[in-house]
Amino acid sequence: MKQTKPAAGIGKGIYRAFLAASLTALLPPALLPAAAQDEEKPRWFGSSFDKGTTILAYGIPDSDYVMLSFSCRPGAPIVKVGIQDEESSTEEGTIVPVRMVSGGIHMEFSEKARSNQDSGGIELHSDLPLTESLRRILAAKGSLEIVVDGHKQHYDMKGAAKPAAAMLAACDARKPANDLDVTVTNKAKRPLQSFAWSEAGVNSFDSDAFGYEPLESGASRIFVIPGGRDICTFDISVTFAEEDNGECCSEGEPAGTQNLCENSAFVIHD
Repeated sequence: MKQTKPAAGIGKGIYRAFLAASLTALLPPALLPAAAQDEEKPRWFGSSFDKGTTILAYGIPDSDYVMLSFSCRPGAPIVKVGIQDEESSTEEGTIVPVRMVSGGIHMEFSEKARSNQDSGGIELHSDLPLTESLRRILAAKGSLEIVVDGHKQHYDMKGAAKPAAAMLAACDARKPANDLDVTVTNKAKRPLQSFAWSEAGVNSFDSDAFGYEPLESGASRIFVIPGGRDICTFDISVTFAEEDNGECCSEGEPAGTQNLCENSAFVIHD
């Protein structure tokens, strides 16, 4: 992929981690050892976090620079995809078409653009079903082409095989017994954009979003809280889409406290 200037990673600045590193990071490339220069080049890598979530990413390991990522939790048939297009001038909130092509296989989907203030471009986040086509794309050799609203990006798949296999193995693994499935039903008049939870009284929230299509009034969706059965009682906060045009979002609003092990159905009201 053509790399002409430092680019901000998905949702963060590109070299934030490097600015806090040692003074060797300030040396010009010609004075750096070859190994150090190689470490600063974007490449495919993998990582695991959050009780088993496994990621396949293209960027610089141990930094904030990630241009493309795929991740899933054990036993989940959904792959979370993050794409950055630093050259796009698409307005935030616009639904843009995306096409992924590799090994003669292609997938298409649409997602809402989010502004990336560090790069001046956009980022996209989507949940895709783990289909056979997606498996073959991630396991393919050669080049992966990502087309965002007509703008093409190419990624050499060299080095992707091992972290891709680890990520797919995590998707296929059995879901941990202490994960908690929660059915969220929106009975409010406004579309629901995201659902957040925290151990009761702790005020440290994790969240999951509904993608570019908010959860409409009367609809339901299932969320997984990793390790939730070890906690059970959660404070809940929700974010609503704006009523006038469905654009994201209101401020987070408290929605109640509930023992989700005893009752895993949570209903959102106005």
